[in-house]
Amino acid sequence: MSGTSRAARGSQPPLVLLAHGSRYPARYPPLARTVQQVRTALPRVEVRSGYVDLQEPGPEAALEGLTGPVVLPFFLARGYHVLHDVPAAVHRHGSGTVTTHLGSDSQVVTVVAQRLDQAARHLGGTEALDHVVLGAAGSRNRAALAEVEAVSARLSQLLGLPVTTAYLSASGPSVAQAVRSARLRGAARVGVATYLLAQGRFHQALGTTGADIVADPVGGHPGLAEVVARRYLQAVDRQQPGTTPSLPLYPSVLPALAGLSARHPQA
Repeated sequence: MSGTSRAARGSQPPLVLLAHGSRYPARYPPLARTVQQVRTALPRVEVRSGYVDLQEPGPEAALEGLTGPVVLPFFLARGYHVLHDVPAAVHRHGSGTVTTHLGSDSQVVTVVAQRLDQAARHLGGTEALDHVVLGAAGSRNRAALAEVEAVSARLSQLLGLPVTTAYLSASGPSVAQAVRSARLRGAARVGVATYLLAQGRFHQALGTTGADIVADPVGGHPGLAEVVARRYLQAVDRQQPGTTPSLPLYPSVLPALAGLSARHPQA
């Protein structure tokens, strides 16, 4: 847990993923899977994880002993934890760089689409759907809601289907309302694309909305590890312009990520 581990890994900045946490830790294995996938992709980087709420280790423990870590908020939307809790933890630690959260990255949208296609496979894939509802947690933060709307627009373009944005809390319309509205407009088959990272009460609630299919959360998909690895490399390049530890130092980055996605396209 000391700075010696950084030296042993080629003096590259360590990477710390900070997630929300759950009252039911067994339901949050996606973070552990992503951490393992990133370690495979970036074998010379020390990768840790922690939680800003509800679970241990907390941010202080996750950052303990690290010098100049790259910290990635493992969140889909730009809410309070992303804007305040994660930067505050890095400030208290005394050193480090905070990257952009997962957000509306095009790779995240692709993962959402792949999860939906997997759920619709017994129907013949997403081509069998008439309408898609993007089910998100919800927020009172306008920037967070704008991000979710951006994901909906990109998802609609990717799938070639109409997509309605809906929420499980704090915002409207509700997912159930969006499903009913789609059916009233003539949609026979409605699928819910899940904009959540993990199983839990929100995902369980999606199963009661009247949709024909509900996709799994996006957490644990190798595509998220690709986003994390890319954000890390970009952050290191900003810290040390022209010295990005990409292919020369990390020859396994692209092959490892491609291999993970090829072996587990819907993992």
